[in-house]
Amino acid sequence: MKVLLDEMLPADVAGLLPGHEVTTVQQAGFKGLANGVLLRRAVEHGYDVLVTADRNLPAQQNVTVSGIALVLVRGSRMRDIEGHASKIAAAVASAVPGTVHRVEPG
Repeated sequence: MKVLLDEMLPADVAGLLPGHEVTTVQQAGFKGLANGVLLRRAVEHGYDVLVTADRNLPAQQNVTVSGIALVLVRGSRMRDIEGHASKIAAAVASAVPGTVHRVEPG
């Protein structure tokens, strides 16, 4: 699975997704793009999943026709995210374009 990490997440999240090709927004050259443009660029570059902490993105963009899956995580610091590593990895592994997976604590 080709995964893009949104710029609000630490790059270390990539280490929580073994077996996937993970790139940060910064590495891809997409830093600072508006959400709609970011989704289009991600799809154009063959990404399957965008992992983000931007909880508003699904309300702002029509994800169902975007051609990419979203995995929404709670928190933007590694210490907040690490405890949910297995849930994040499972959401990425099962992601289907046009869907939104919310990874909640608990």
